[in-house]
Amino acid sequence: MARGIFFGLTTVDIFNLVPTHPAANQKVKATRQQFYAGGPAANAAVAYASLGNEAHLYSGLGNHSLTRLAAADLQEHGVTLHDLASWSDEVPIISSILIDASSGERCVIYTDPGRYRLVSQNSWDQRLDGCSVLLLDGFYLEQALSLAQTARDKNIPTVLDGGSWKKGLEQLLPFIDFAICSADFMVPGCSDLNSTLSYLADMGISHNAVSRGSEPIVVYSDEKTCFLEVEPVDAADTLGAGDILHGAFCHHIVSESFIRSLELASRIASLSCCHFGTRDWIDHLHNQ
Repeated sequence: MARGIFFGLTTVDIFNLVPTHPAANQKVKATRQQFYAGGPAANAAVAYASLGNEAHLYSGLGNHSLTRLAAADLQEHGVTLHDLASWSDEVPIISSILIDASSGERCVIYTDPGRYRLVSQNSWDQRLDGCSVLLLDGFYLEQALSLAQTARDKNIPTVLDGGSWKKGLEQLLPFIDFAICSADFMVPGCSDLNSTLSYLADMGISHNAVSRGSEPIVVYSDEKTCFLEVEPVDAADTLGAGDILHGAFCHHIVSESFIRSLELASRIASLSCCHFGTRDWIDHLHNQ
């Protein structure tokens, strides 16, 4: 069992499975509704724990009654939450998700993550003792930078979930060992995927990749570019697949090469797309 630390955003996610997305002024009855912890770091931590590891999530939830839904979900799935906003009674960051059962397409309504603040940590040194891998999602940059610097000093591999570019992220990149980004991750001044990969390499990240849904993953590793095919599936819901990819990657990178870890993690992400929400796939994990 490996110990991983996941630092970043946690939300309260409300999932609604509907027969079809509603038109203007139309009411639609959900055929299924569930509540989970969401956010890239939280979903990655759940995936990591589900693969038999010890997952620690450092994030902010607070004391509002709605946060109990997310906290209970994390506990149920084996994630230890370290709440760096436990003093707050603010409404948490909420995402409302509609999933079209006929196509698997989704729409998401969310509140601004930028308004939430975390308590600063004087030192991350002891918290990183015994850690095998660290994942950062680019949120809460000040604390993330301190954590990444400490991880570098302790030779702990760091993984970036690059969902989208965030202001100041260039300060964090020199402390990242593996960057796995989405197609929406566009560096200011870069016009295409190739220039983004080149930028990451110039920042000292010798292993990076861009996932593109069902399209092949573009991989840059040791100054070479290649493509990893994504296993074709009949997708029921693609929400959170990228987060699950990152959590599974953290599991495999402890013992596998970069490309092999991506390949194995991609299979798990594809599996997750066959099931509703961001948790149902776990019950089918060991039967694939």
